[in-house]
Amino acid sequence: MANHTKNKKQLEREARQEKATRLAYIGTLASGLAHEIRSPLNAMKLNLDLLREDLGAVDDTKRGDFSGRLSLIMREVDGLQELLTEFLAFAKPPAMELLPTDMNRLLEDVIQFVSPACEKRQIRIERDFQKQLYPIPLDQHQFGRGVILNLLTNAMEQIGEHGSIILRTHETHDFVEVSIEDNGGGVSAANEARIFEIFFSTKEHGTGLGLAIARRIVQEHGGELALENHPQRGATFIARLPKSKILELKDRK
Repeated sequence: MANHTKNKKQLEREARQEKATRLAYIGTLASGLAHEIRSPLNAMKLNLDLLREDLGAVDDTKRGDFSGRLSLIMREVDGLQELLTEFLAFAKPPAMELLPTDMNRLLEDVIQFVSPACEKRQIRIERDFQKQLYPIPLDQHQFGRGVILNLLTNAMEQIGEHGSIILRTHETHDFVEVSIEDNGGGVSAANEARIFEIFFSTKEHGTGLGLAIARRIVQEHGGELALENHPQRGATFIARLPKSKILELKDRK
């Protein structure tokens, strides 16, 4: 039995090392690719700005059409830059800097950031926080922006206008959990199995990287990100962080 346990742990360790090596290689490729693409994109944007400054020289009868085409191209360039940035964040994430974190306070900081947009859309944010949570070692920037902000933005887009989002924190003997629940109609049954796939998006201009990045960040913190879906009603994303894994991360740091 002891040998079986040892072999299992060794296999898990080798699998983690193999995955880390593979991700490092992908990250190296992504960095090189990002550099090769970003340079011409920046040049394109600079030239588009110069063309916009020269709009006054365009014939009055063509200026409106010319301006519209410039705006369209500019949006496409901005979209490519956003996709490139998000892909790089997924393929080659920065090293984590773990700090003991009050999860409730971190959530409050993100809520404060998105509150103006929610008020504009008449979306109500409700809190259901458990007091005195275990102080989790987190990379506050990556988890706050890449997970919580990502999930809140996703919930807002699902709702559109006139809805509600509930943020909950909960601690059990083994886990600290954060959930974000919306009443935006949920995910269709056909898309539910693919919701965390890279480049899969149901949005017209979505990159398909937001939820994939959120799940990767949660997994790098030793946890898991799950979806509880209620088609036609809403969706709840739950980040579950096991205390045992958190302690291991803290010890390694």
